[in-house]
Amino acid sequence: MAAVDAVLIGAGHRGRHTFGAFARRHPDRLRFVAVAEPDPGKRAAFAAEHGVPPAHCHADWRGLLAAAPPAQAAVVATGDTLHVEPALAAFAGGFHVLLEKPIAPTPAECVRVVEAAEASGRILQIGHVLRFTAFYEKVKEILASGTLGELATIDMKEHVAYWHFTHSYVRGKFRNRASAAPVLLAKTCHDLDLLCWFAERPPRRVASFGSLRHFRGESAPAGAPARCTDGCPVQAECPHDAVRFYLGPDEALARSWPWLDVSPDPAREARRRALETGPYGRCVYRCDNDAVDRQVLAVEFEGGLTASFTVHGTASEEKRTIRVSGSRGELRGVLHDGTIELSRHGRLGIDRIELKGGGVLGHFGGDEGLCAHFADVVAAGASADVRTSGRISLAGHLLGFAAERAREMGTVVECAAFEREAAEGAARLARAGAGR
Repeated sequence: MAAVDAVLIGAGHRGRHTFGAFARRHPDRLRFVAVAEPDPGKRAAFAAEHGVPPAHCHADWRGLLAAAPPAQAAVVATGDTLHVEPALAAFAGGFHVLLEKPIAPTPAECVRVVEAAEASGRILQIGHVLRFTAFYEKVKEILASGTLGELATIDMKEHVAYWHFTHSYVRGKFRNRASAAPVLLAKTCHDLDLLCWFAERPPRRVASFGSLRHFRGESAPAGAPARCTDGCPVQAECPHDAVRFYLGPDEALARSWPWLDVSPDPAREARRRALETGPYGRCVYRCDNDAVDRQVLAVEFEGGLTASFTVHGTASEEKRTIRVSGSRGELRGVLHDGTIELSRHGRLGIDRIELKGGGVLGHFGGDEGLCAHFADVVAAGASADVRTSGRISLAGHLLGFAAERAREMGTVVECAAFEREAAEGAARLARAGAGR
């Protein structure tokens, strides 16, 4: 099959270092022929890496799509709240779309994007990379085999390391609802997508509890200034000290995430200047964040299957875990270790499976798998084979939004009614758009 020609909308970290990097490794499968990116430095860097001519480099996605570049697909890797318009325009322009998660910042907009894709007849694949990891593929295989019997309960947890949480959800670009979706969508829509994949049935109702308790002003040490660079009295023992975390690595390491978010120039002096003026130098207790730092969900699926999911941002180390209990056995797994344990009722011993594949920064091989899958289905025109299509991914998104409503209102949310409400909201948005 010939390489898929694509345009990139958003040449930030994911756009350049995930999708762009895949294309550089596999030019026979995916080739970028145009780019839209408002930051001139990022735009120029991506263009140079992919040989994109100046005529196909744009500061705005509108200009790119208006130019009708010779491509089959569009990769939309803009910020969380900026997915909807370029995705809808790409479908209107006849492009297949690989869209970064989450689909959109509201449930109605999620439905609208999915319905627009289906109406256009084009492929929409959502960036749920964890479905493409060897670990979760194996979990799915075991559950589908019937080894565990009738499934009774699924328990999943995402332990987000303290440094990761403060970087992305306290100081960083996902820190508040003005710039990002709720944590359940911005961080854990992967997990909710997996939960729906494993359950293989619609969620019936959901309850949720959680809050922002630690990373706020009341928790600040006495005398802590607005910035870690301003001489904090507890700097030496504070685990969240920005100076130590962001300036410690050498320039080679600082060219990677998360340090690259602080400054495109990896030199220590450049990073220091960025900490003195930018968001990443702020005290974690003096930020404009409102993202919850802990949340738990309780879900009942059709047929009586129950599930729980927990996310928090105070872990010592990153770790995703899963435990599934059925009428004939139990599965326990840890993604970061690549280990799965199987026990069967009435039998002694435990079967242990060890899987390796990819690193943490590549989502354990999921980034590679996602990009390869998109290139293959577009090249083959196999829309029915899309593993994480918009329609499939919508279930986990709507579950997340329903859970967030349950948390905010202190109630149990009926999922079918919530989904109808989202569909009605999408219809209103579509009518408003058609009237412009």
